[in-house]
Amino acid sequence: MAKKLKFVFSRGGELHADLLEEEASVTCKLFLEQCPRTMKMIHCISACHELTTDDIPSSEPIPEENLIHFGKVGDVATVSGNQSSILTGLEKIGYTTLCFVYGPHQRFQGTLVQSNRATVFARIKENLDLLREIGHRIRIHGEEEFTMSSYETEEE
Repeated sequence: MAKKLKFVFSRGGELHADLLEEEASVTCKLFLEQCPRTMKMIHCISACHELTTDDIPSSEPIPEENLIHFGKVGDVATVSGNQSSILTGLEKIGYTTLCFVYGPHQRFQGTLVQSNRATVFARIKENLDLLREIGHRIRIHGEEEFTMSSYETEEE
């Protein structure tokens, strides 16, 4: 059985992502523990084509798995506290971040204290035009509520 995440957006649209359990097994487990969960997605201020939320509880710190410098359209990622001193504070209160790359391949944006690497733990492979539409919609109109849930399908 293949595990997937489903994201349903309040202004319309449903996206499905394949979990990358071989590449990021612990991170996948930590996100599956949070399903189902409703939260707000915003446009990332420091990145051109990235959506993010930091409203994901985590039962343990995010490990450094499948670290990627350049996100591709459809990548679903999170960032370890070891990669960002800003996120170290988030981890201390038991939370982490969730990011979607919706535009051209981009470098994960960093700061003077961040190494620009993210853990890609899932990938949206279908409906990339819808992903771009949702990204532009949130960039223009602001935050949007969405629900993350999980399900399994037969191996493909």
